[in-house]
Amino acid sequence: MCSISLKVQLKPYFYRCGFGGILALILSFWLLEAHAQQIRYRYVSLDQIALAAGFTQLYPSAILNNGRVYVTLCDATCSNTEFAYIEDGTLTVLPQVPPGSFAGPVNASGTIGGSILVDPVNFIFRAAIFKGGQVKLIPPLPGEQFASVLALNDNDTALVASSDASGNTTYELYRNGTATPINFGPNIENPFFTLFGVCRCINNNGIIEGTEGPGLYNGARGFRLDPRNGNAMILNPFPGDPSETLAWGQAINQAGNVLGYSFTPGLPYHERIGVWGPNGVFYSYFVETEGSNRLLFNDNNLIVITEFFGLNVSYVVPGPGVRLNLANLVVNLPAGQDLFLISDLNNNGDMIGSSSTQANFLLQRLNAGDQRVYTTPLVKITPHAIPPVIAMMRSRLRQQSGPAK
Repeated sequence: MCSISLKVQLKPYFYRCGFGGILALILSFWLLEAHAQQIRYRYVSLDQIALAAGFTQLYPSAILNNGRVYVTLCDATCSNTEFAYIEDGTLTVLPQVPPGSFAGPVNASGTIGGSILVDPVNFIFRAAIFKGGQVKLIPPLPGEQFASVLALNDNDTALVASSDASGNTTYELYRNGTATPINFGPNIENPFFTLFGVCRCINNNGIIEGTEGPGLYNGARGFRLDPRNGNAMILNPFPGDPSETLAWGQAINQAGNVLGYSFTPGLPYHERIGVWGPNGVFYSYFVETEGSNRLLFNDNNLIVITEFFGLNVSYVVPGPGVRLNLANLVVNLPAGQDLFLISDLNNNGDMIGSSSTQANFLLQRLNAGDQRVYTTPLVKITPHAIPPVIAMMRSRLRQQSGPAK
């Protein structure tokens, strides 16, 4: 009796020796190769897009299913801002927005959720909805210092976070001019949402997901909540591994499935990526020993694992047991560039993100039969300077969303 240990993308698989084991070994290589051939991307540098006069940089916030990438345009200090979208390499500036406006999530009809810097001295932001050339400022709560739209569904329902000077955060749902604080009920305490404050955490049925608990490292559990009737489900760690004592929710799709982590806070560290179905059962997709901090998926169940601090890598999980290094799937990745953070994903599999040096990019998924040769863009590998207002906004968003793993 003997065994073969095969490590594919850092996940161990074990096979018995003999014809059956060798067949399984060959099959595993074939499946990985098949997935790699099916998933290929073209790298587009968004920093090379010609900008409107007076603007020197852009910050992507969302990508729609039609491929449009929505961005905030900034001057050198982001004291002057505009919204725009990029399609087929062309930038189109949208109707003028107030100075200090920053885009966040965007829905299928082009409604933008975001925030406006209303007090540059004290860095006070208000949440806002931008639609059809009009701006609707969401009424501030008492003592509000920072507010933003975290998520937006196709029915123009916005999930809003409002924080006071002490960092206490209240979550609201805003629609048709009315903001209503979310009643999380008795079973959801201290709710949190994904890092950076922009998430796919509300679907078109109005169901939201997140993480709750006394603390993110103290009894944390994922949750799914229907705010219309208060029905809540606590999402527990994977029951098959007692060392996994924590569970974080990361995203929800239109079917109501919740993507998240089941993981152990101790050593040796590992995290399990999977999906809680409507019945609350956790279906495991992949186990890894590195610590990522963000998960995304689309309605076709393509999972993205991203934001590995220090590793500057991202992965895609096209199916259970398969994890592919995203950089290896890009046909024209510029030398010296990494794919540190994937910030949004559409149903076609197209992605937007930024490198560890703040280079902004679009990854366009190629059709299976596309054998064209794509030019590798020239991208600076020196870190981009971040305006203080952007650094402050990101810091506030991270405070609202909780610490990294």
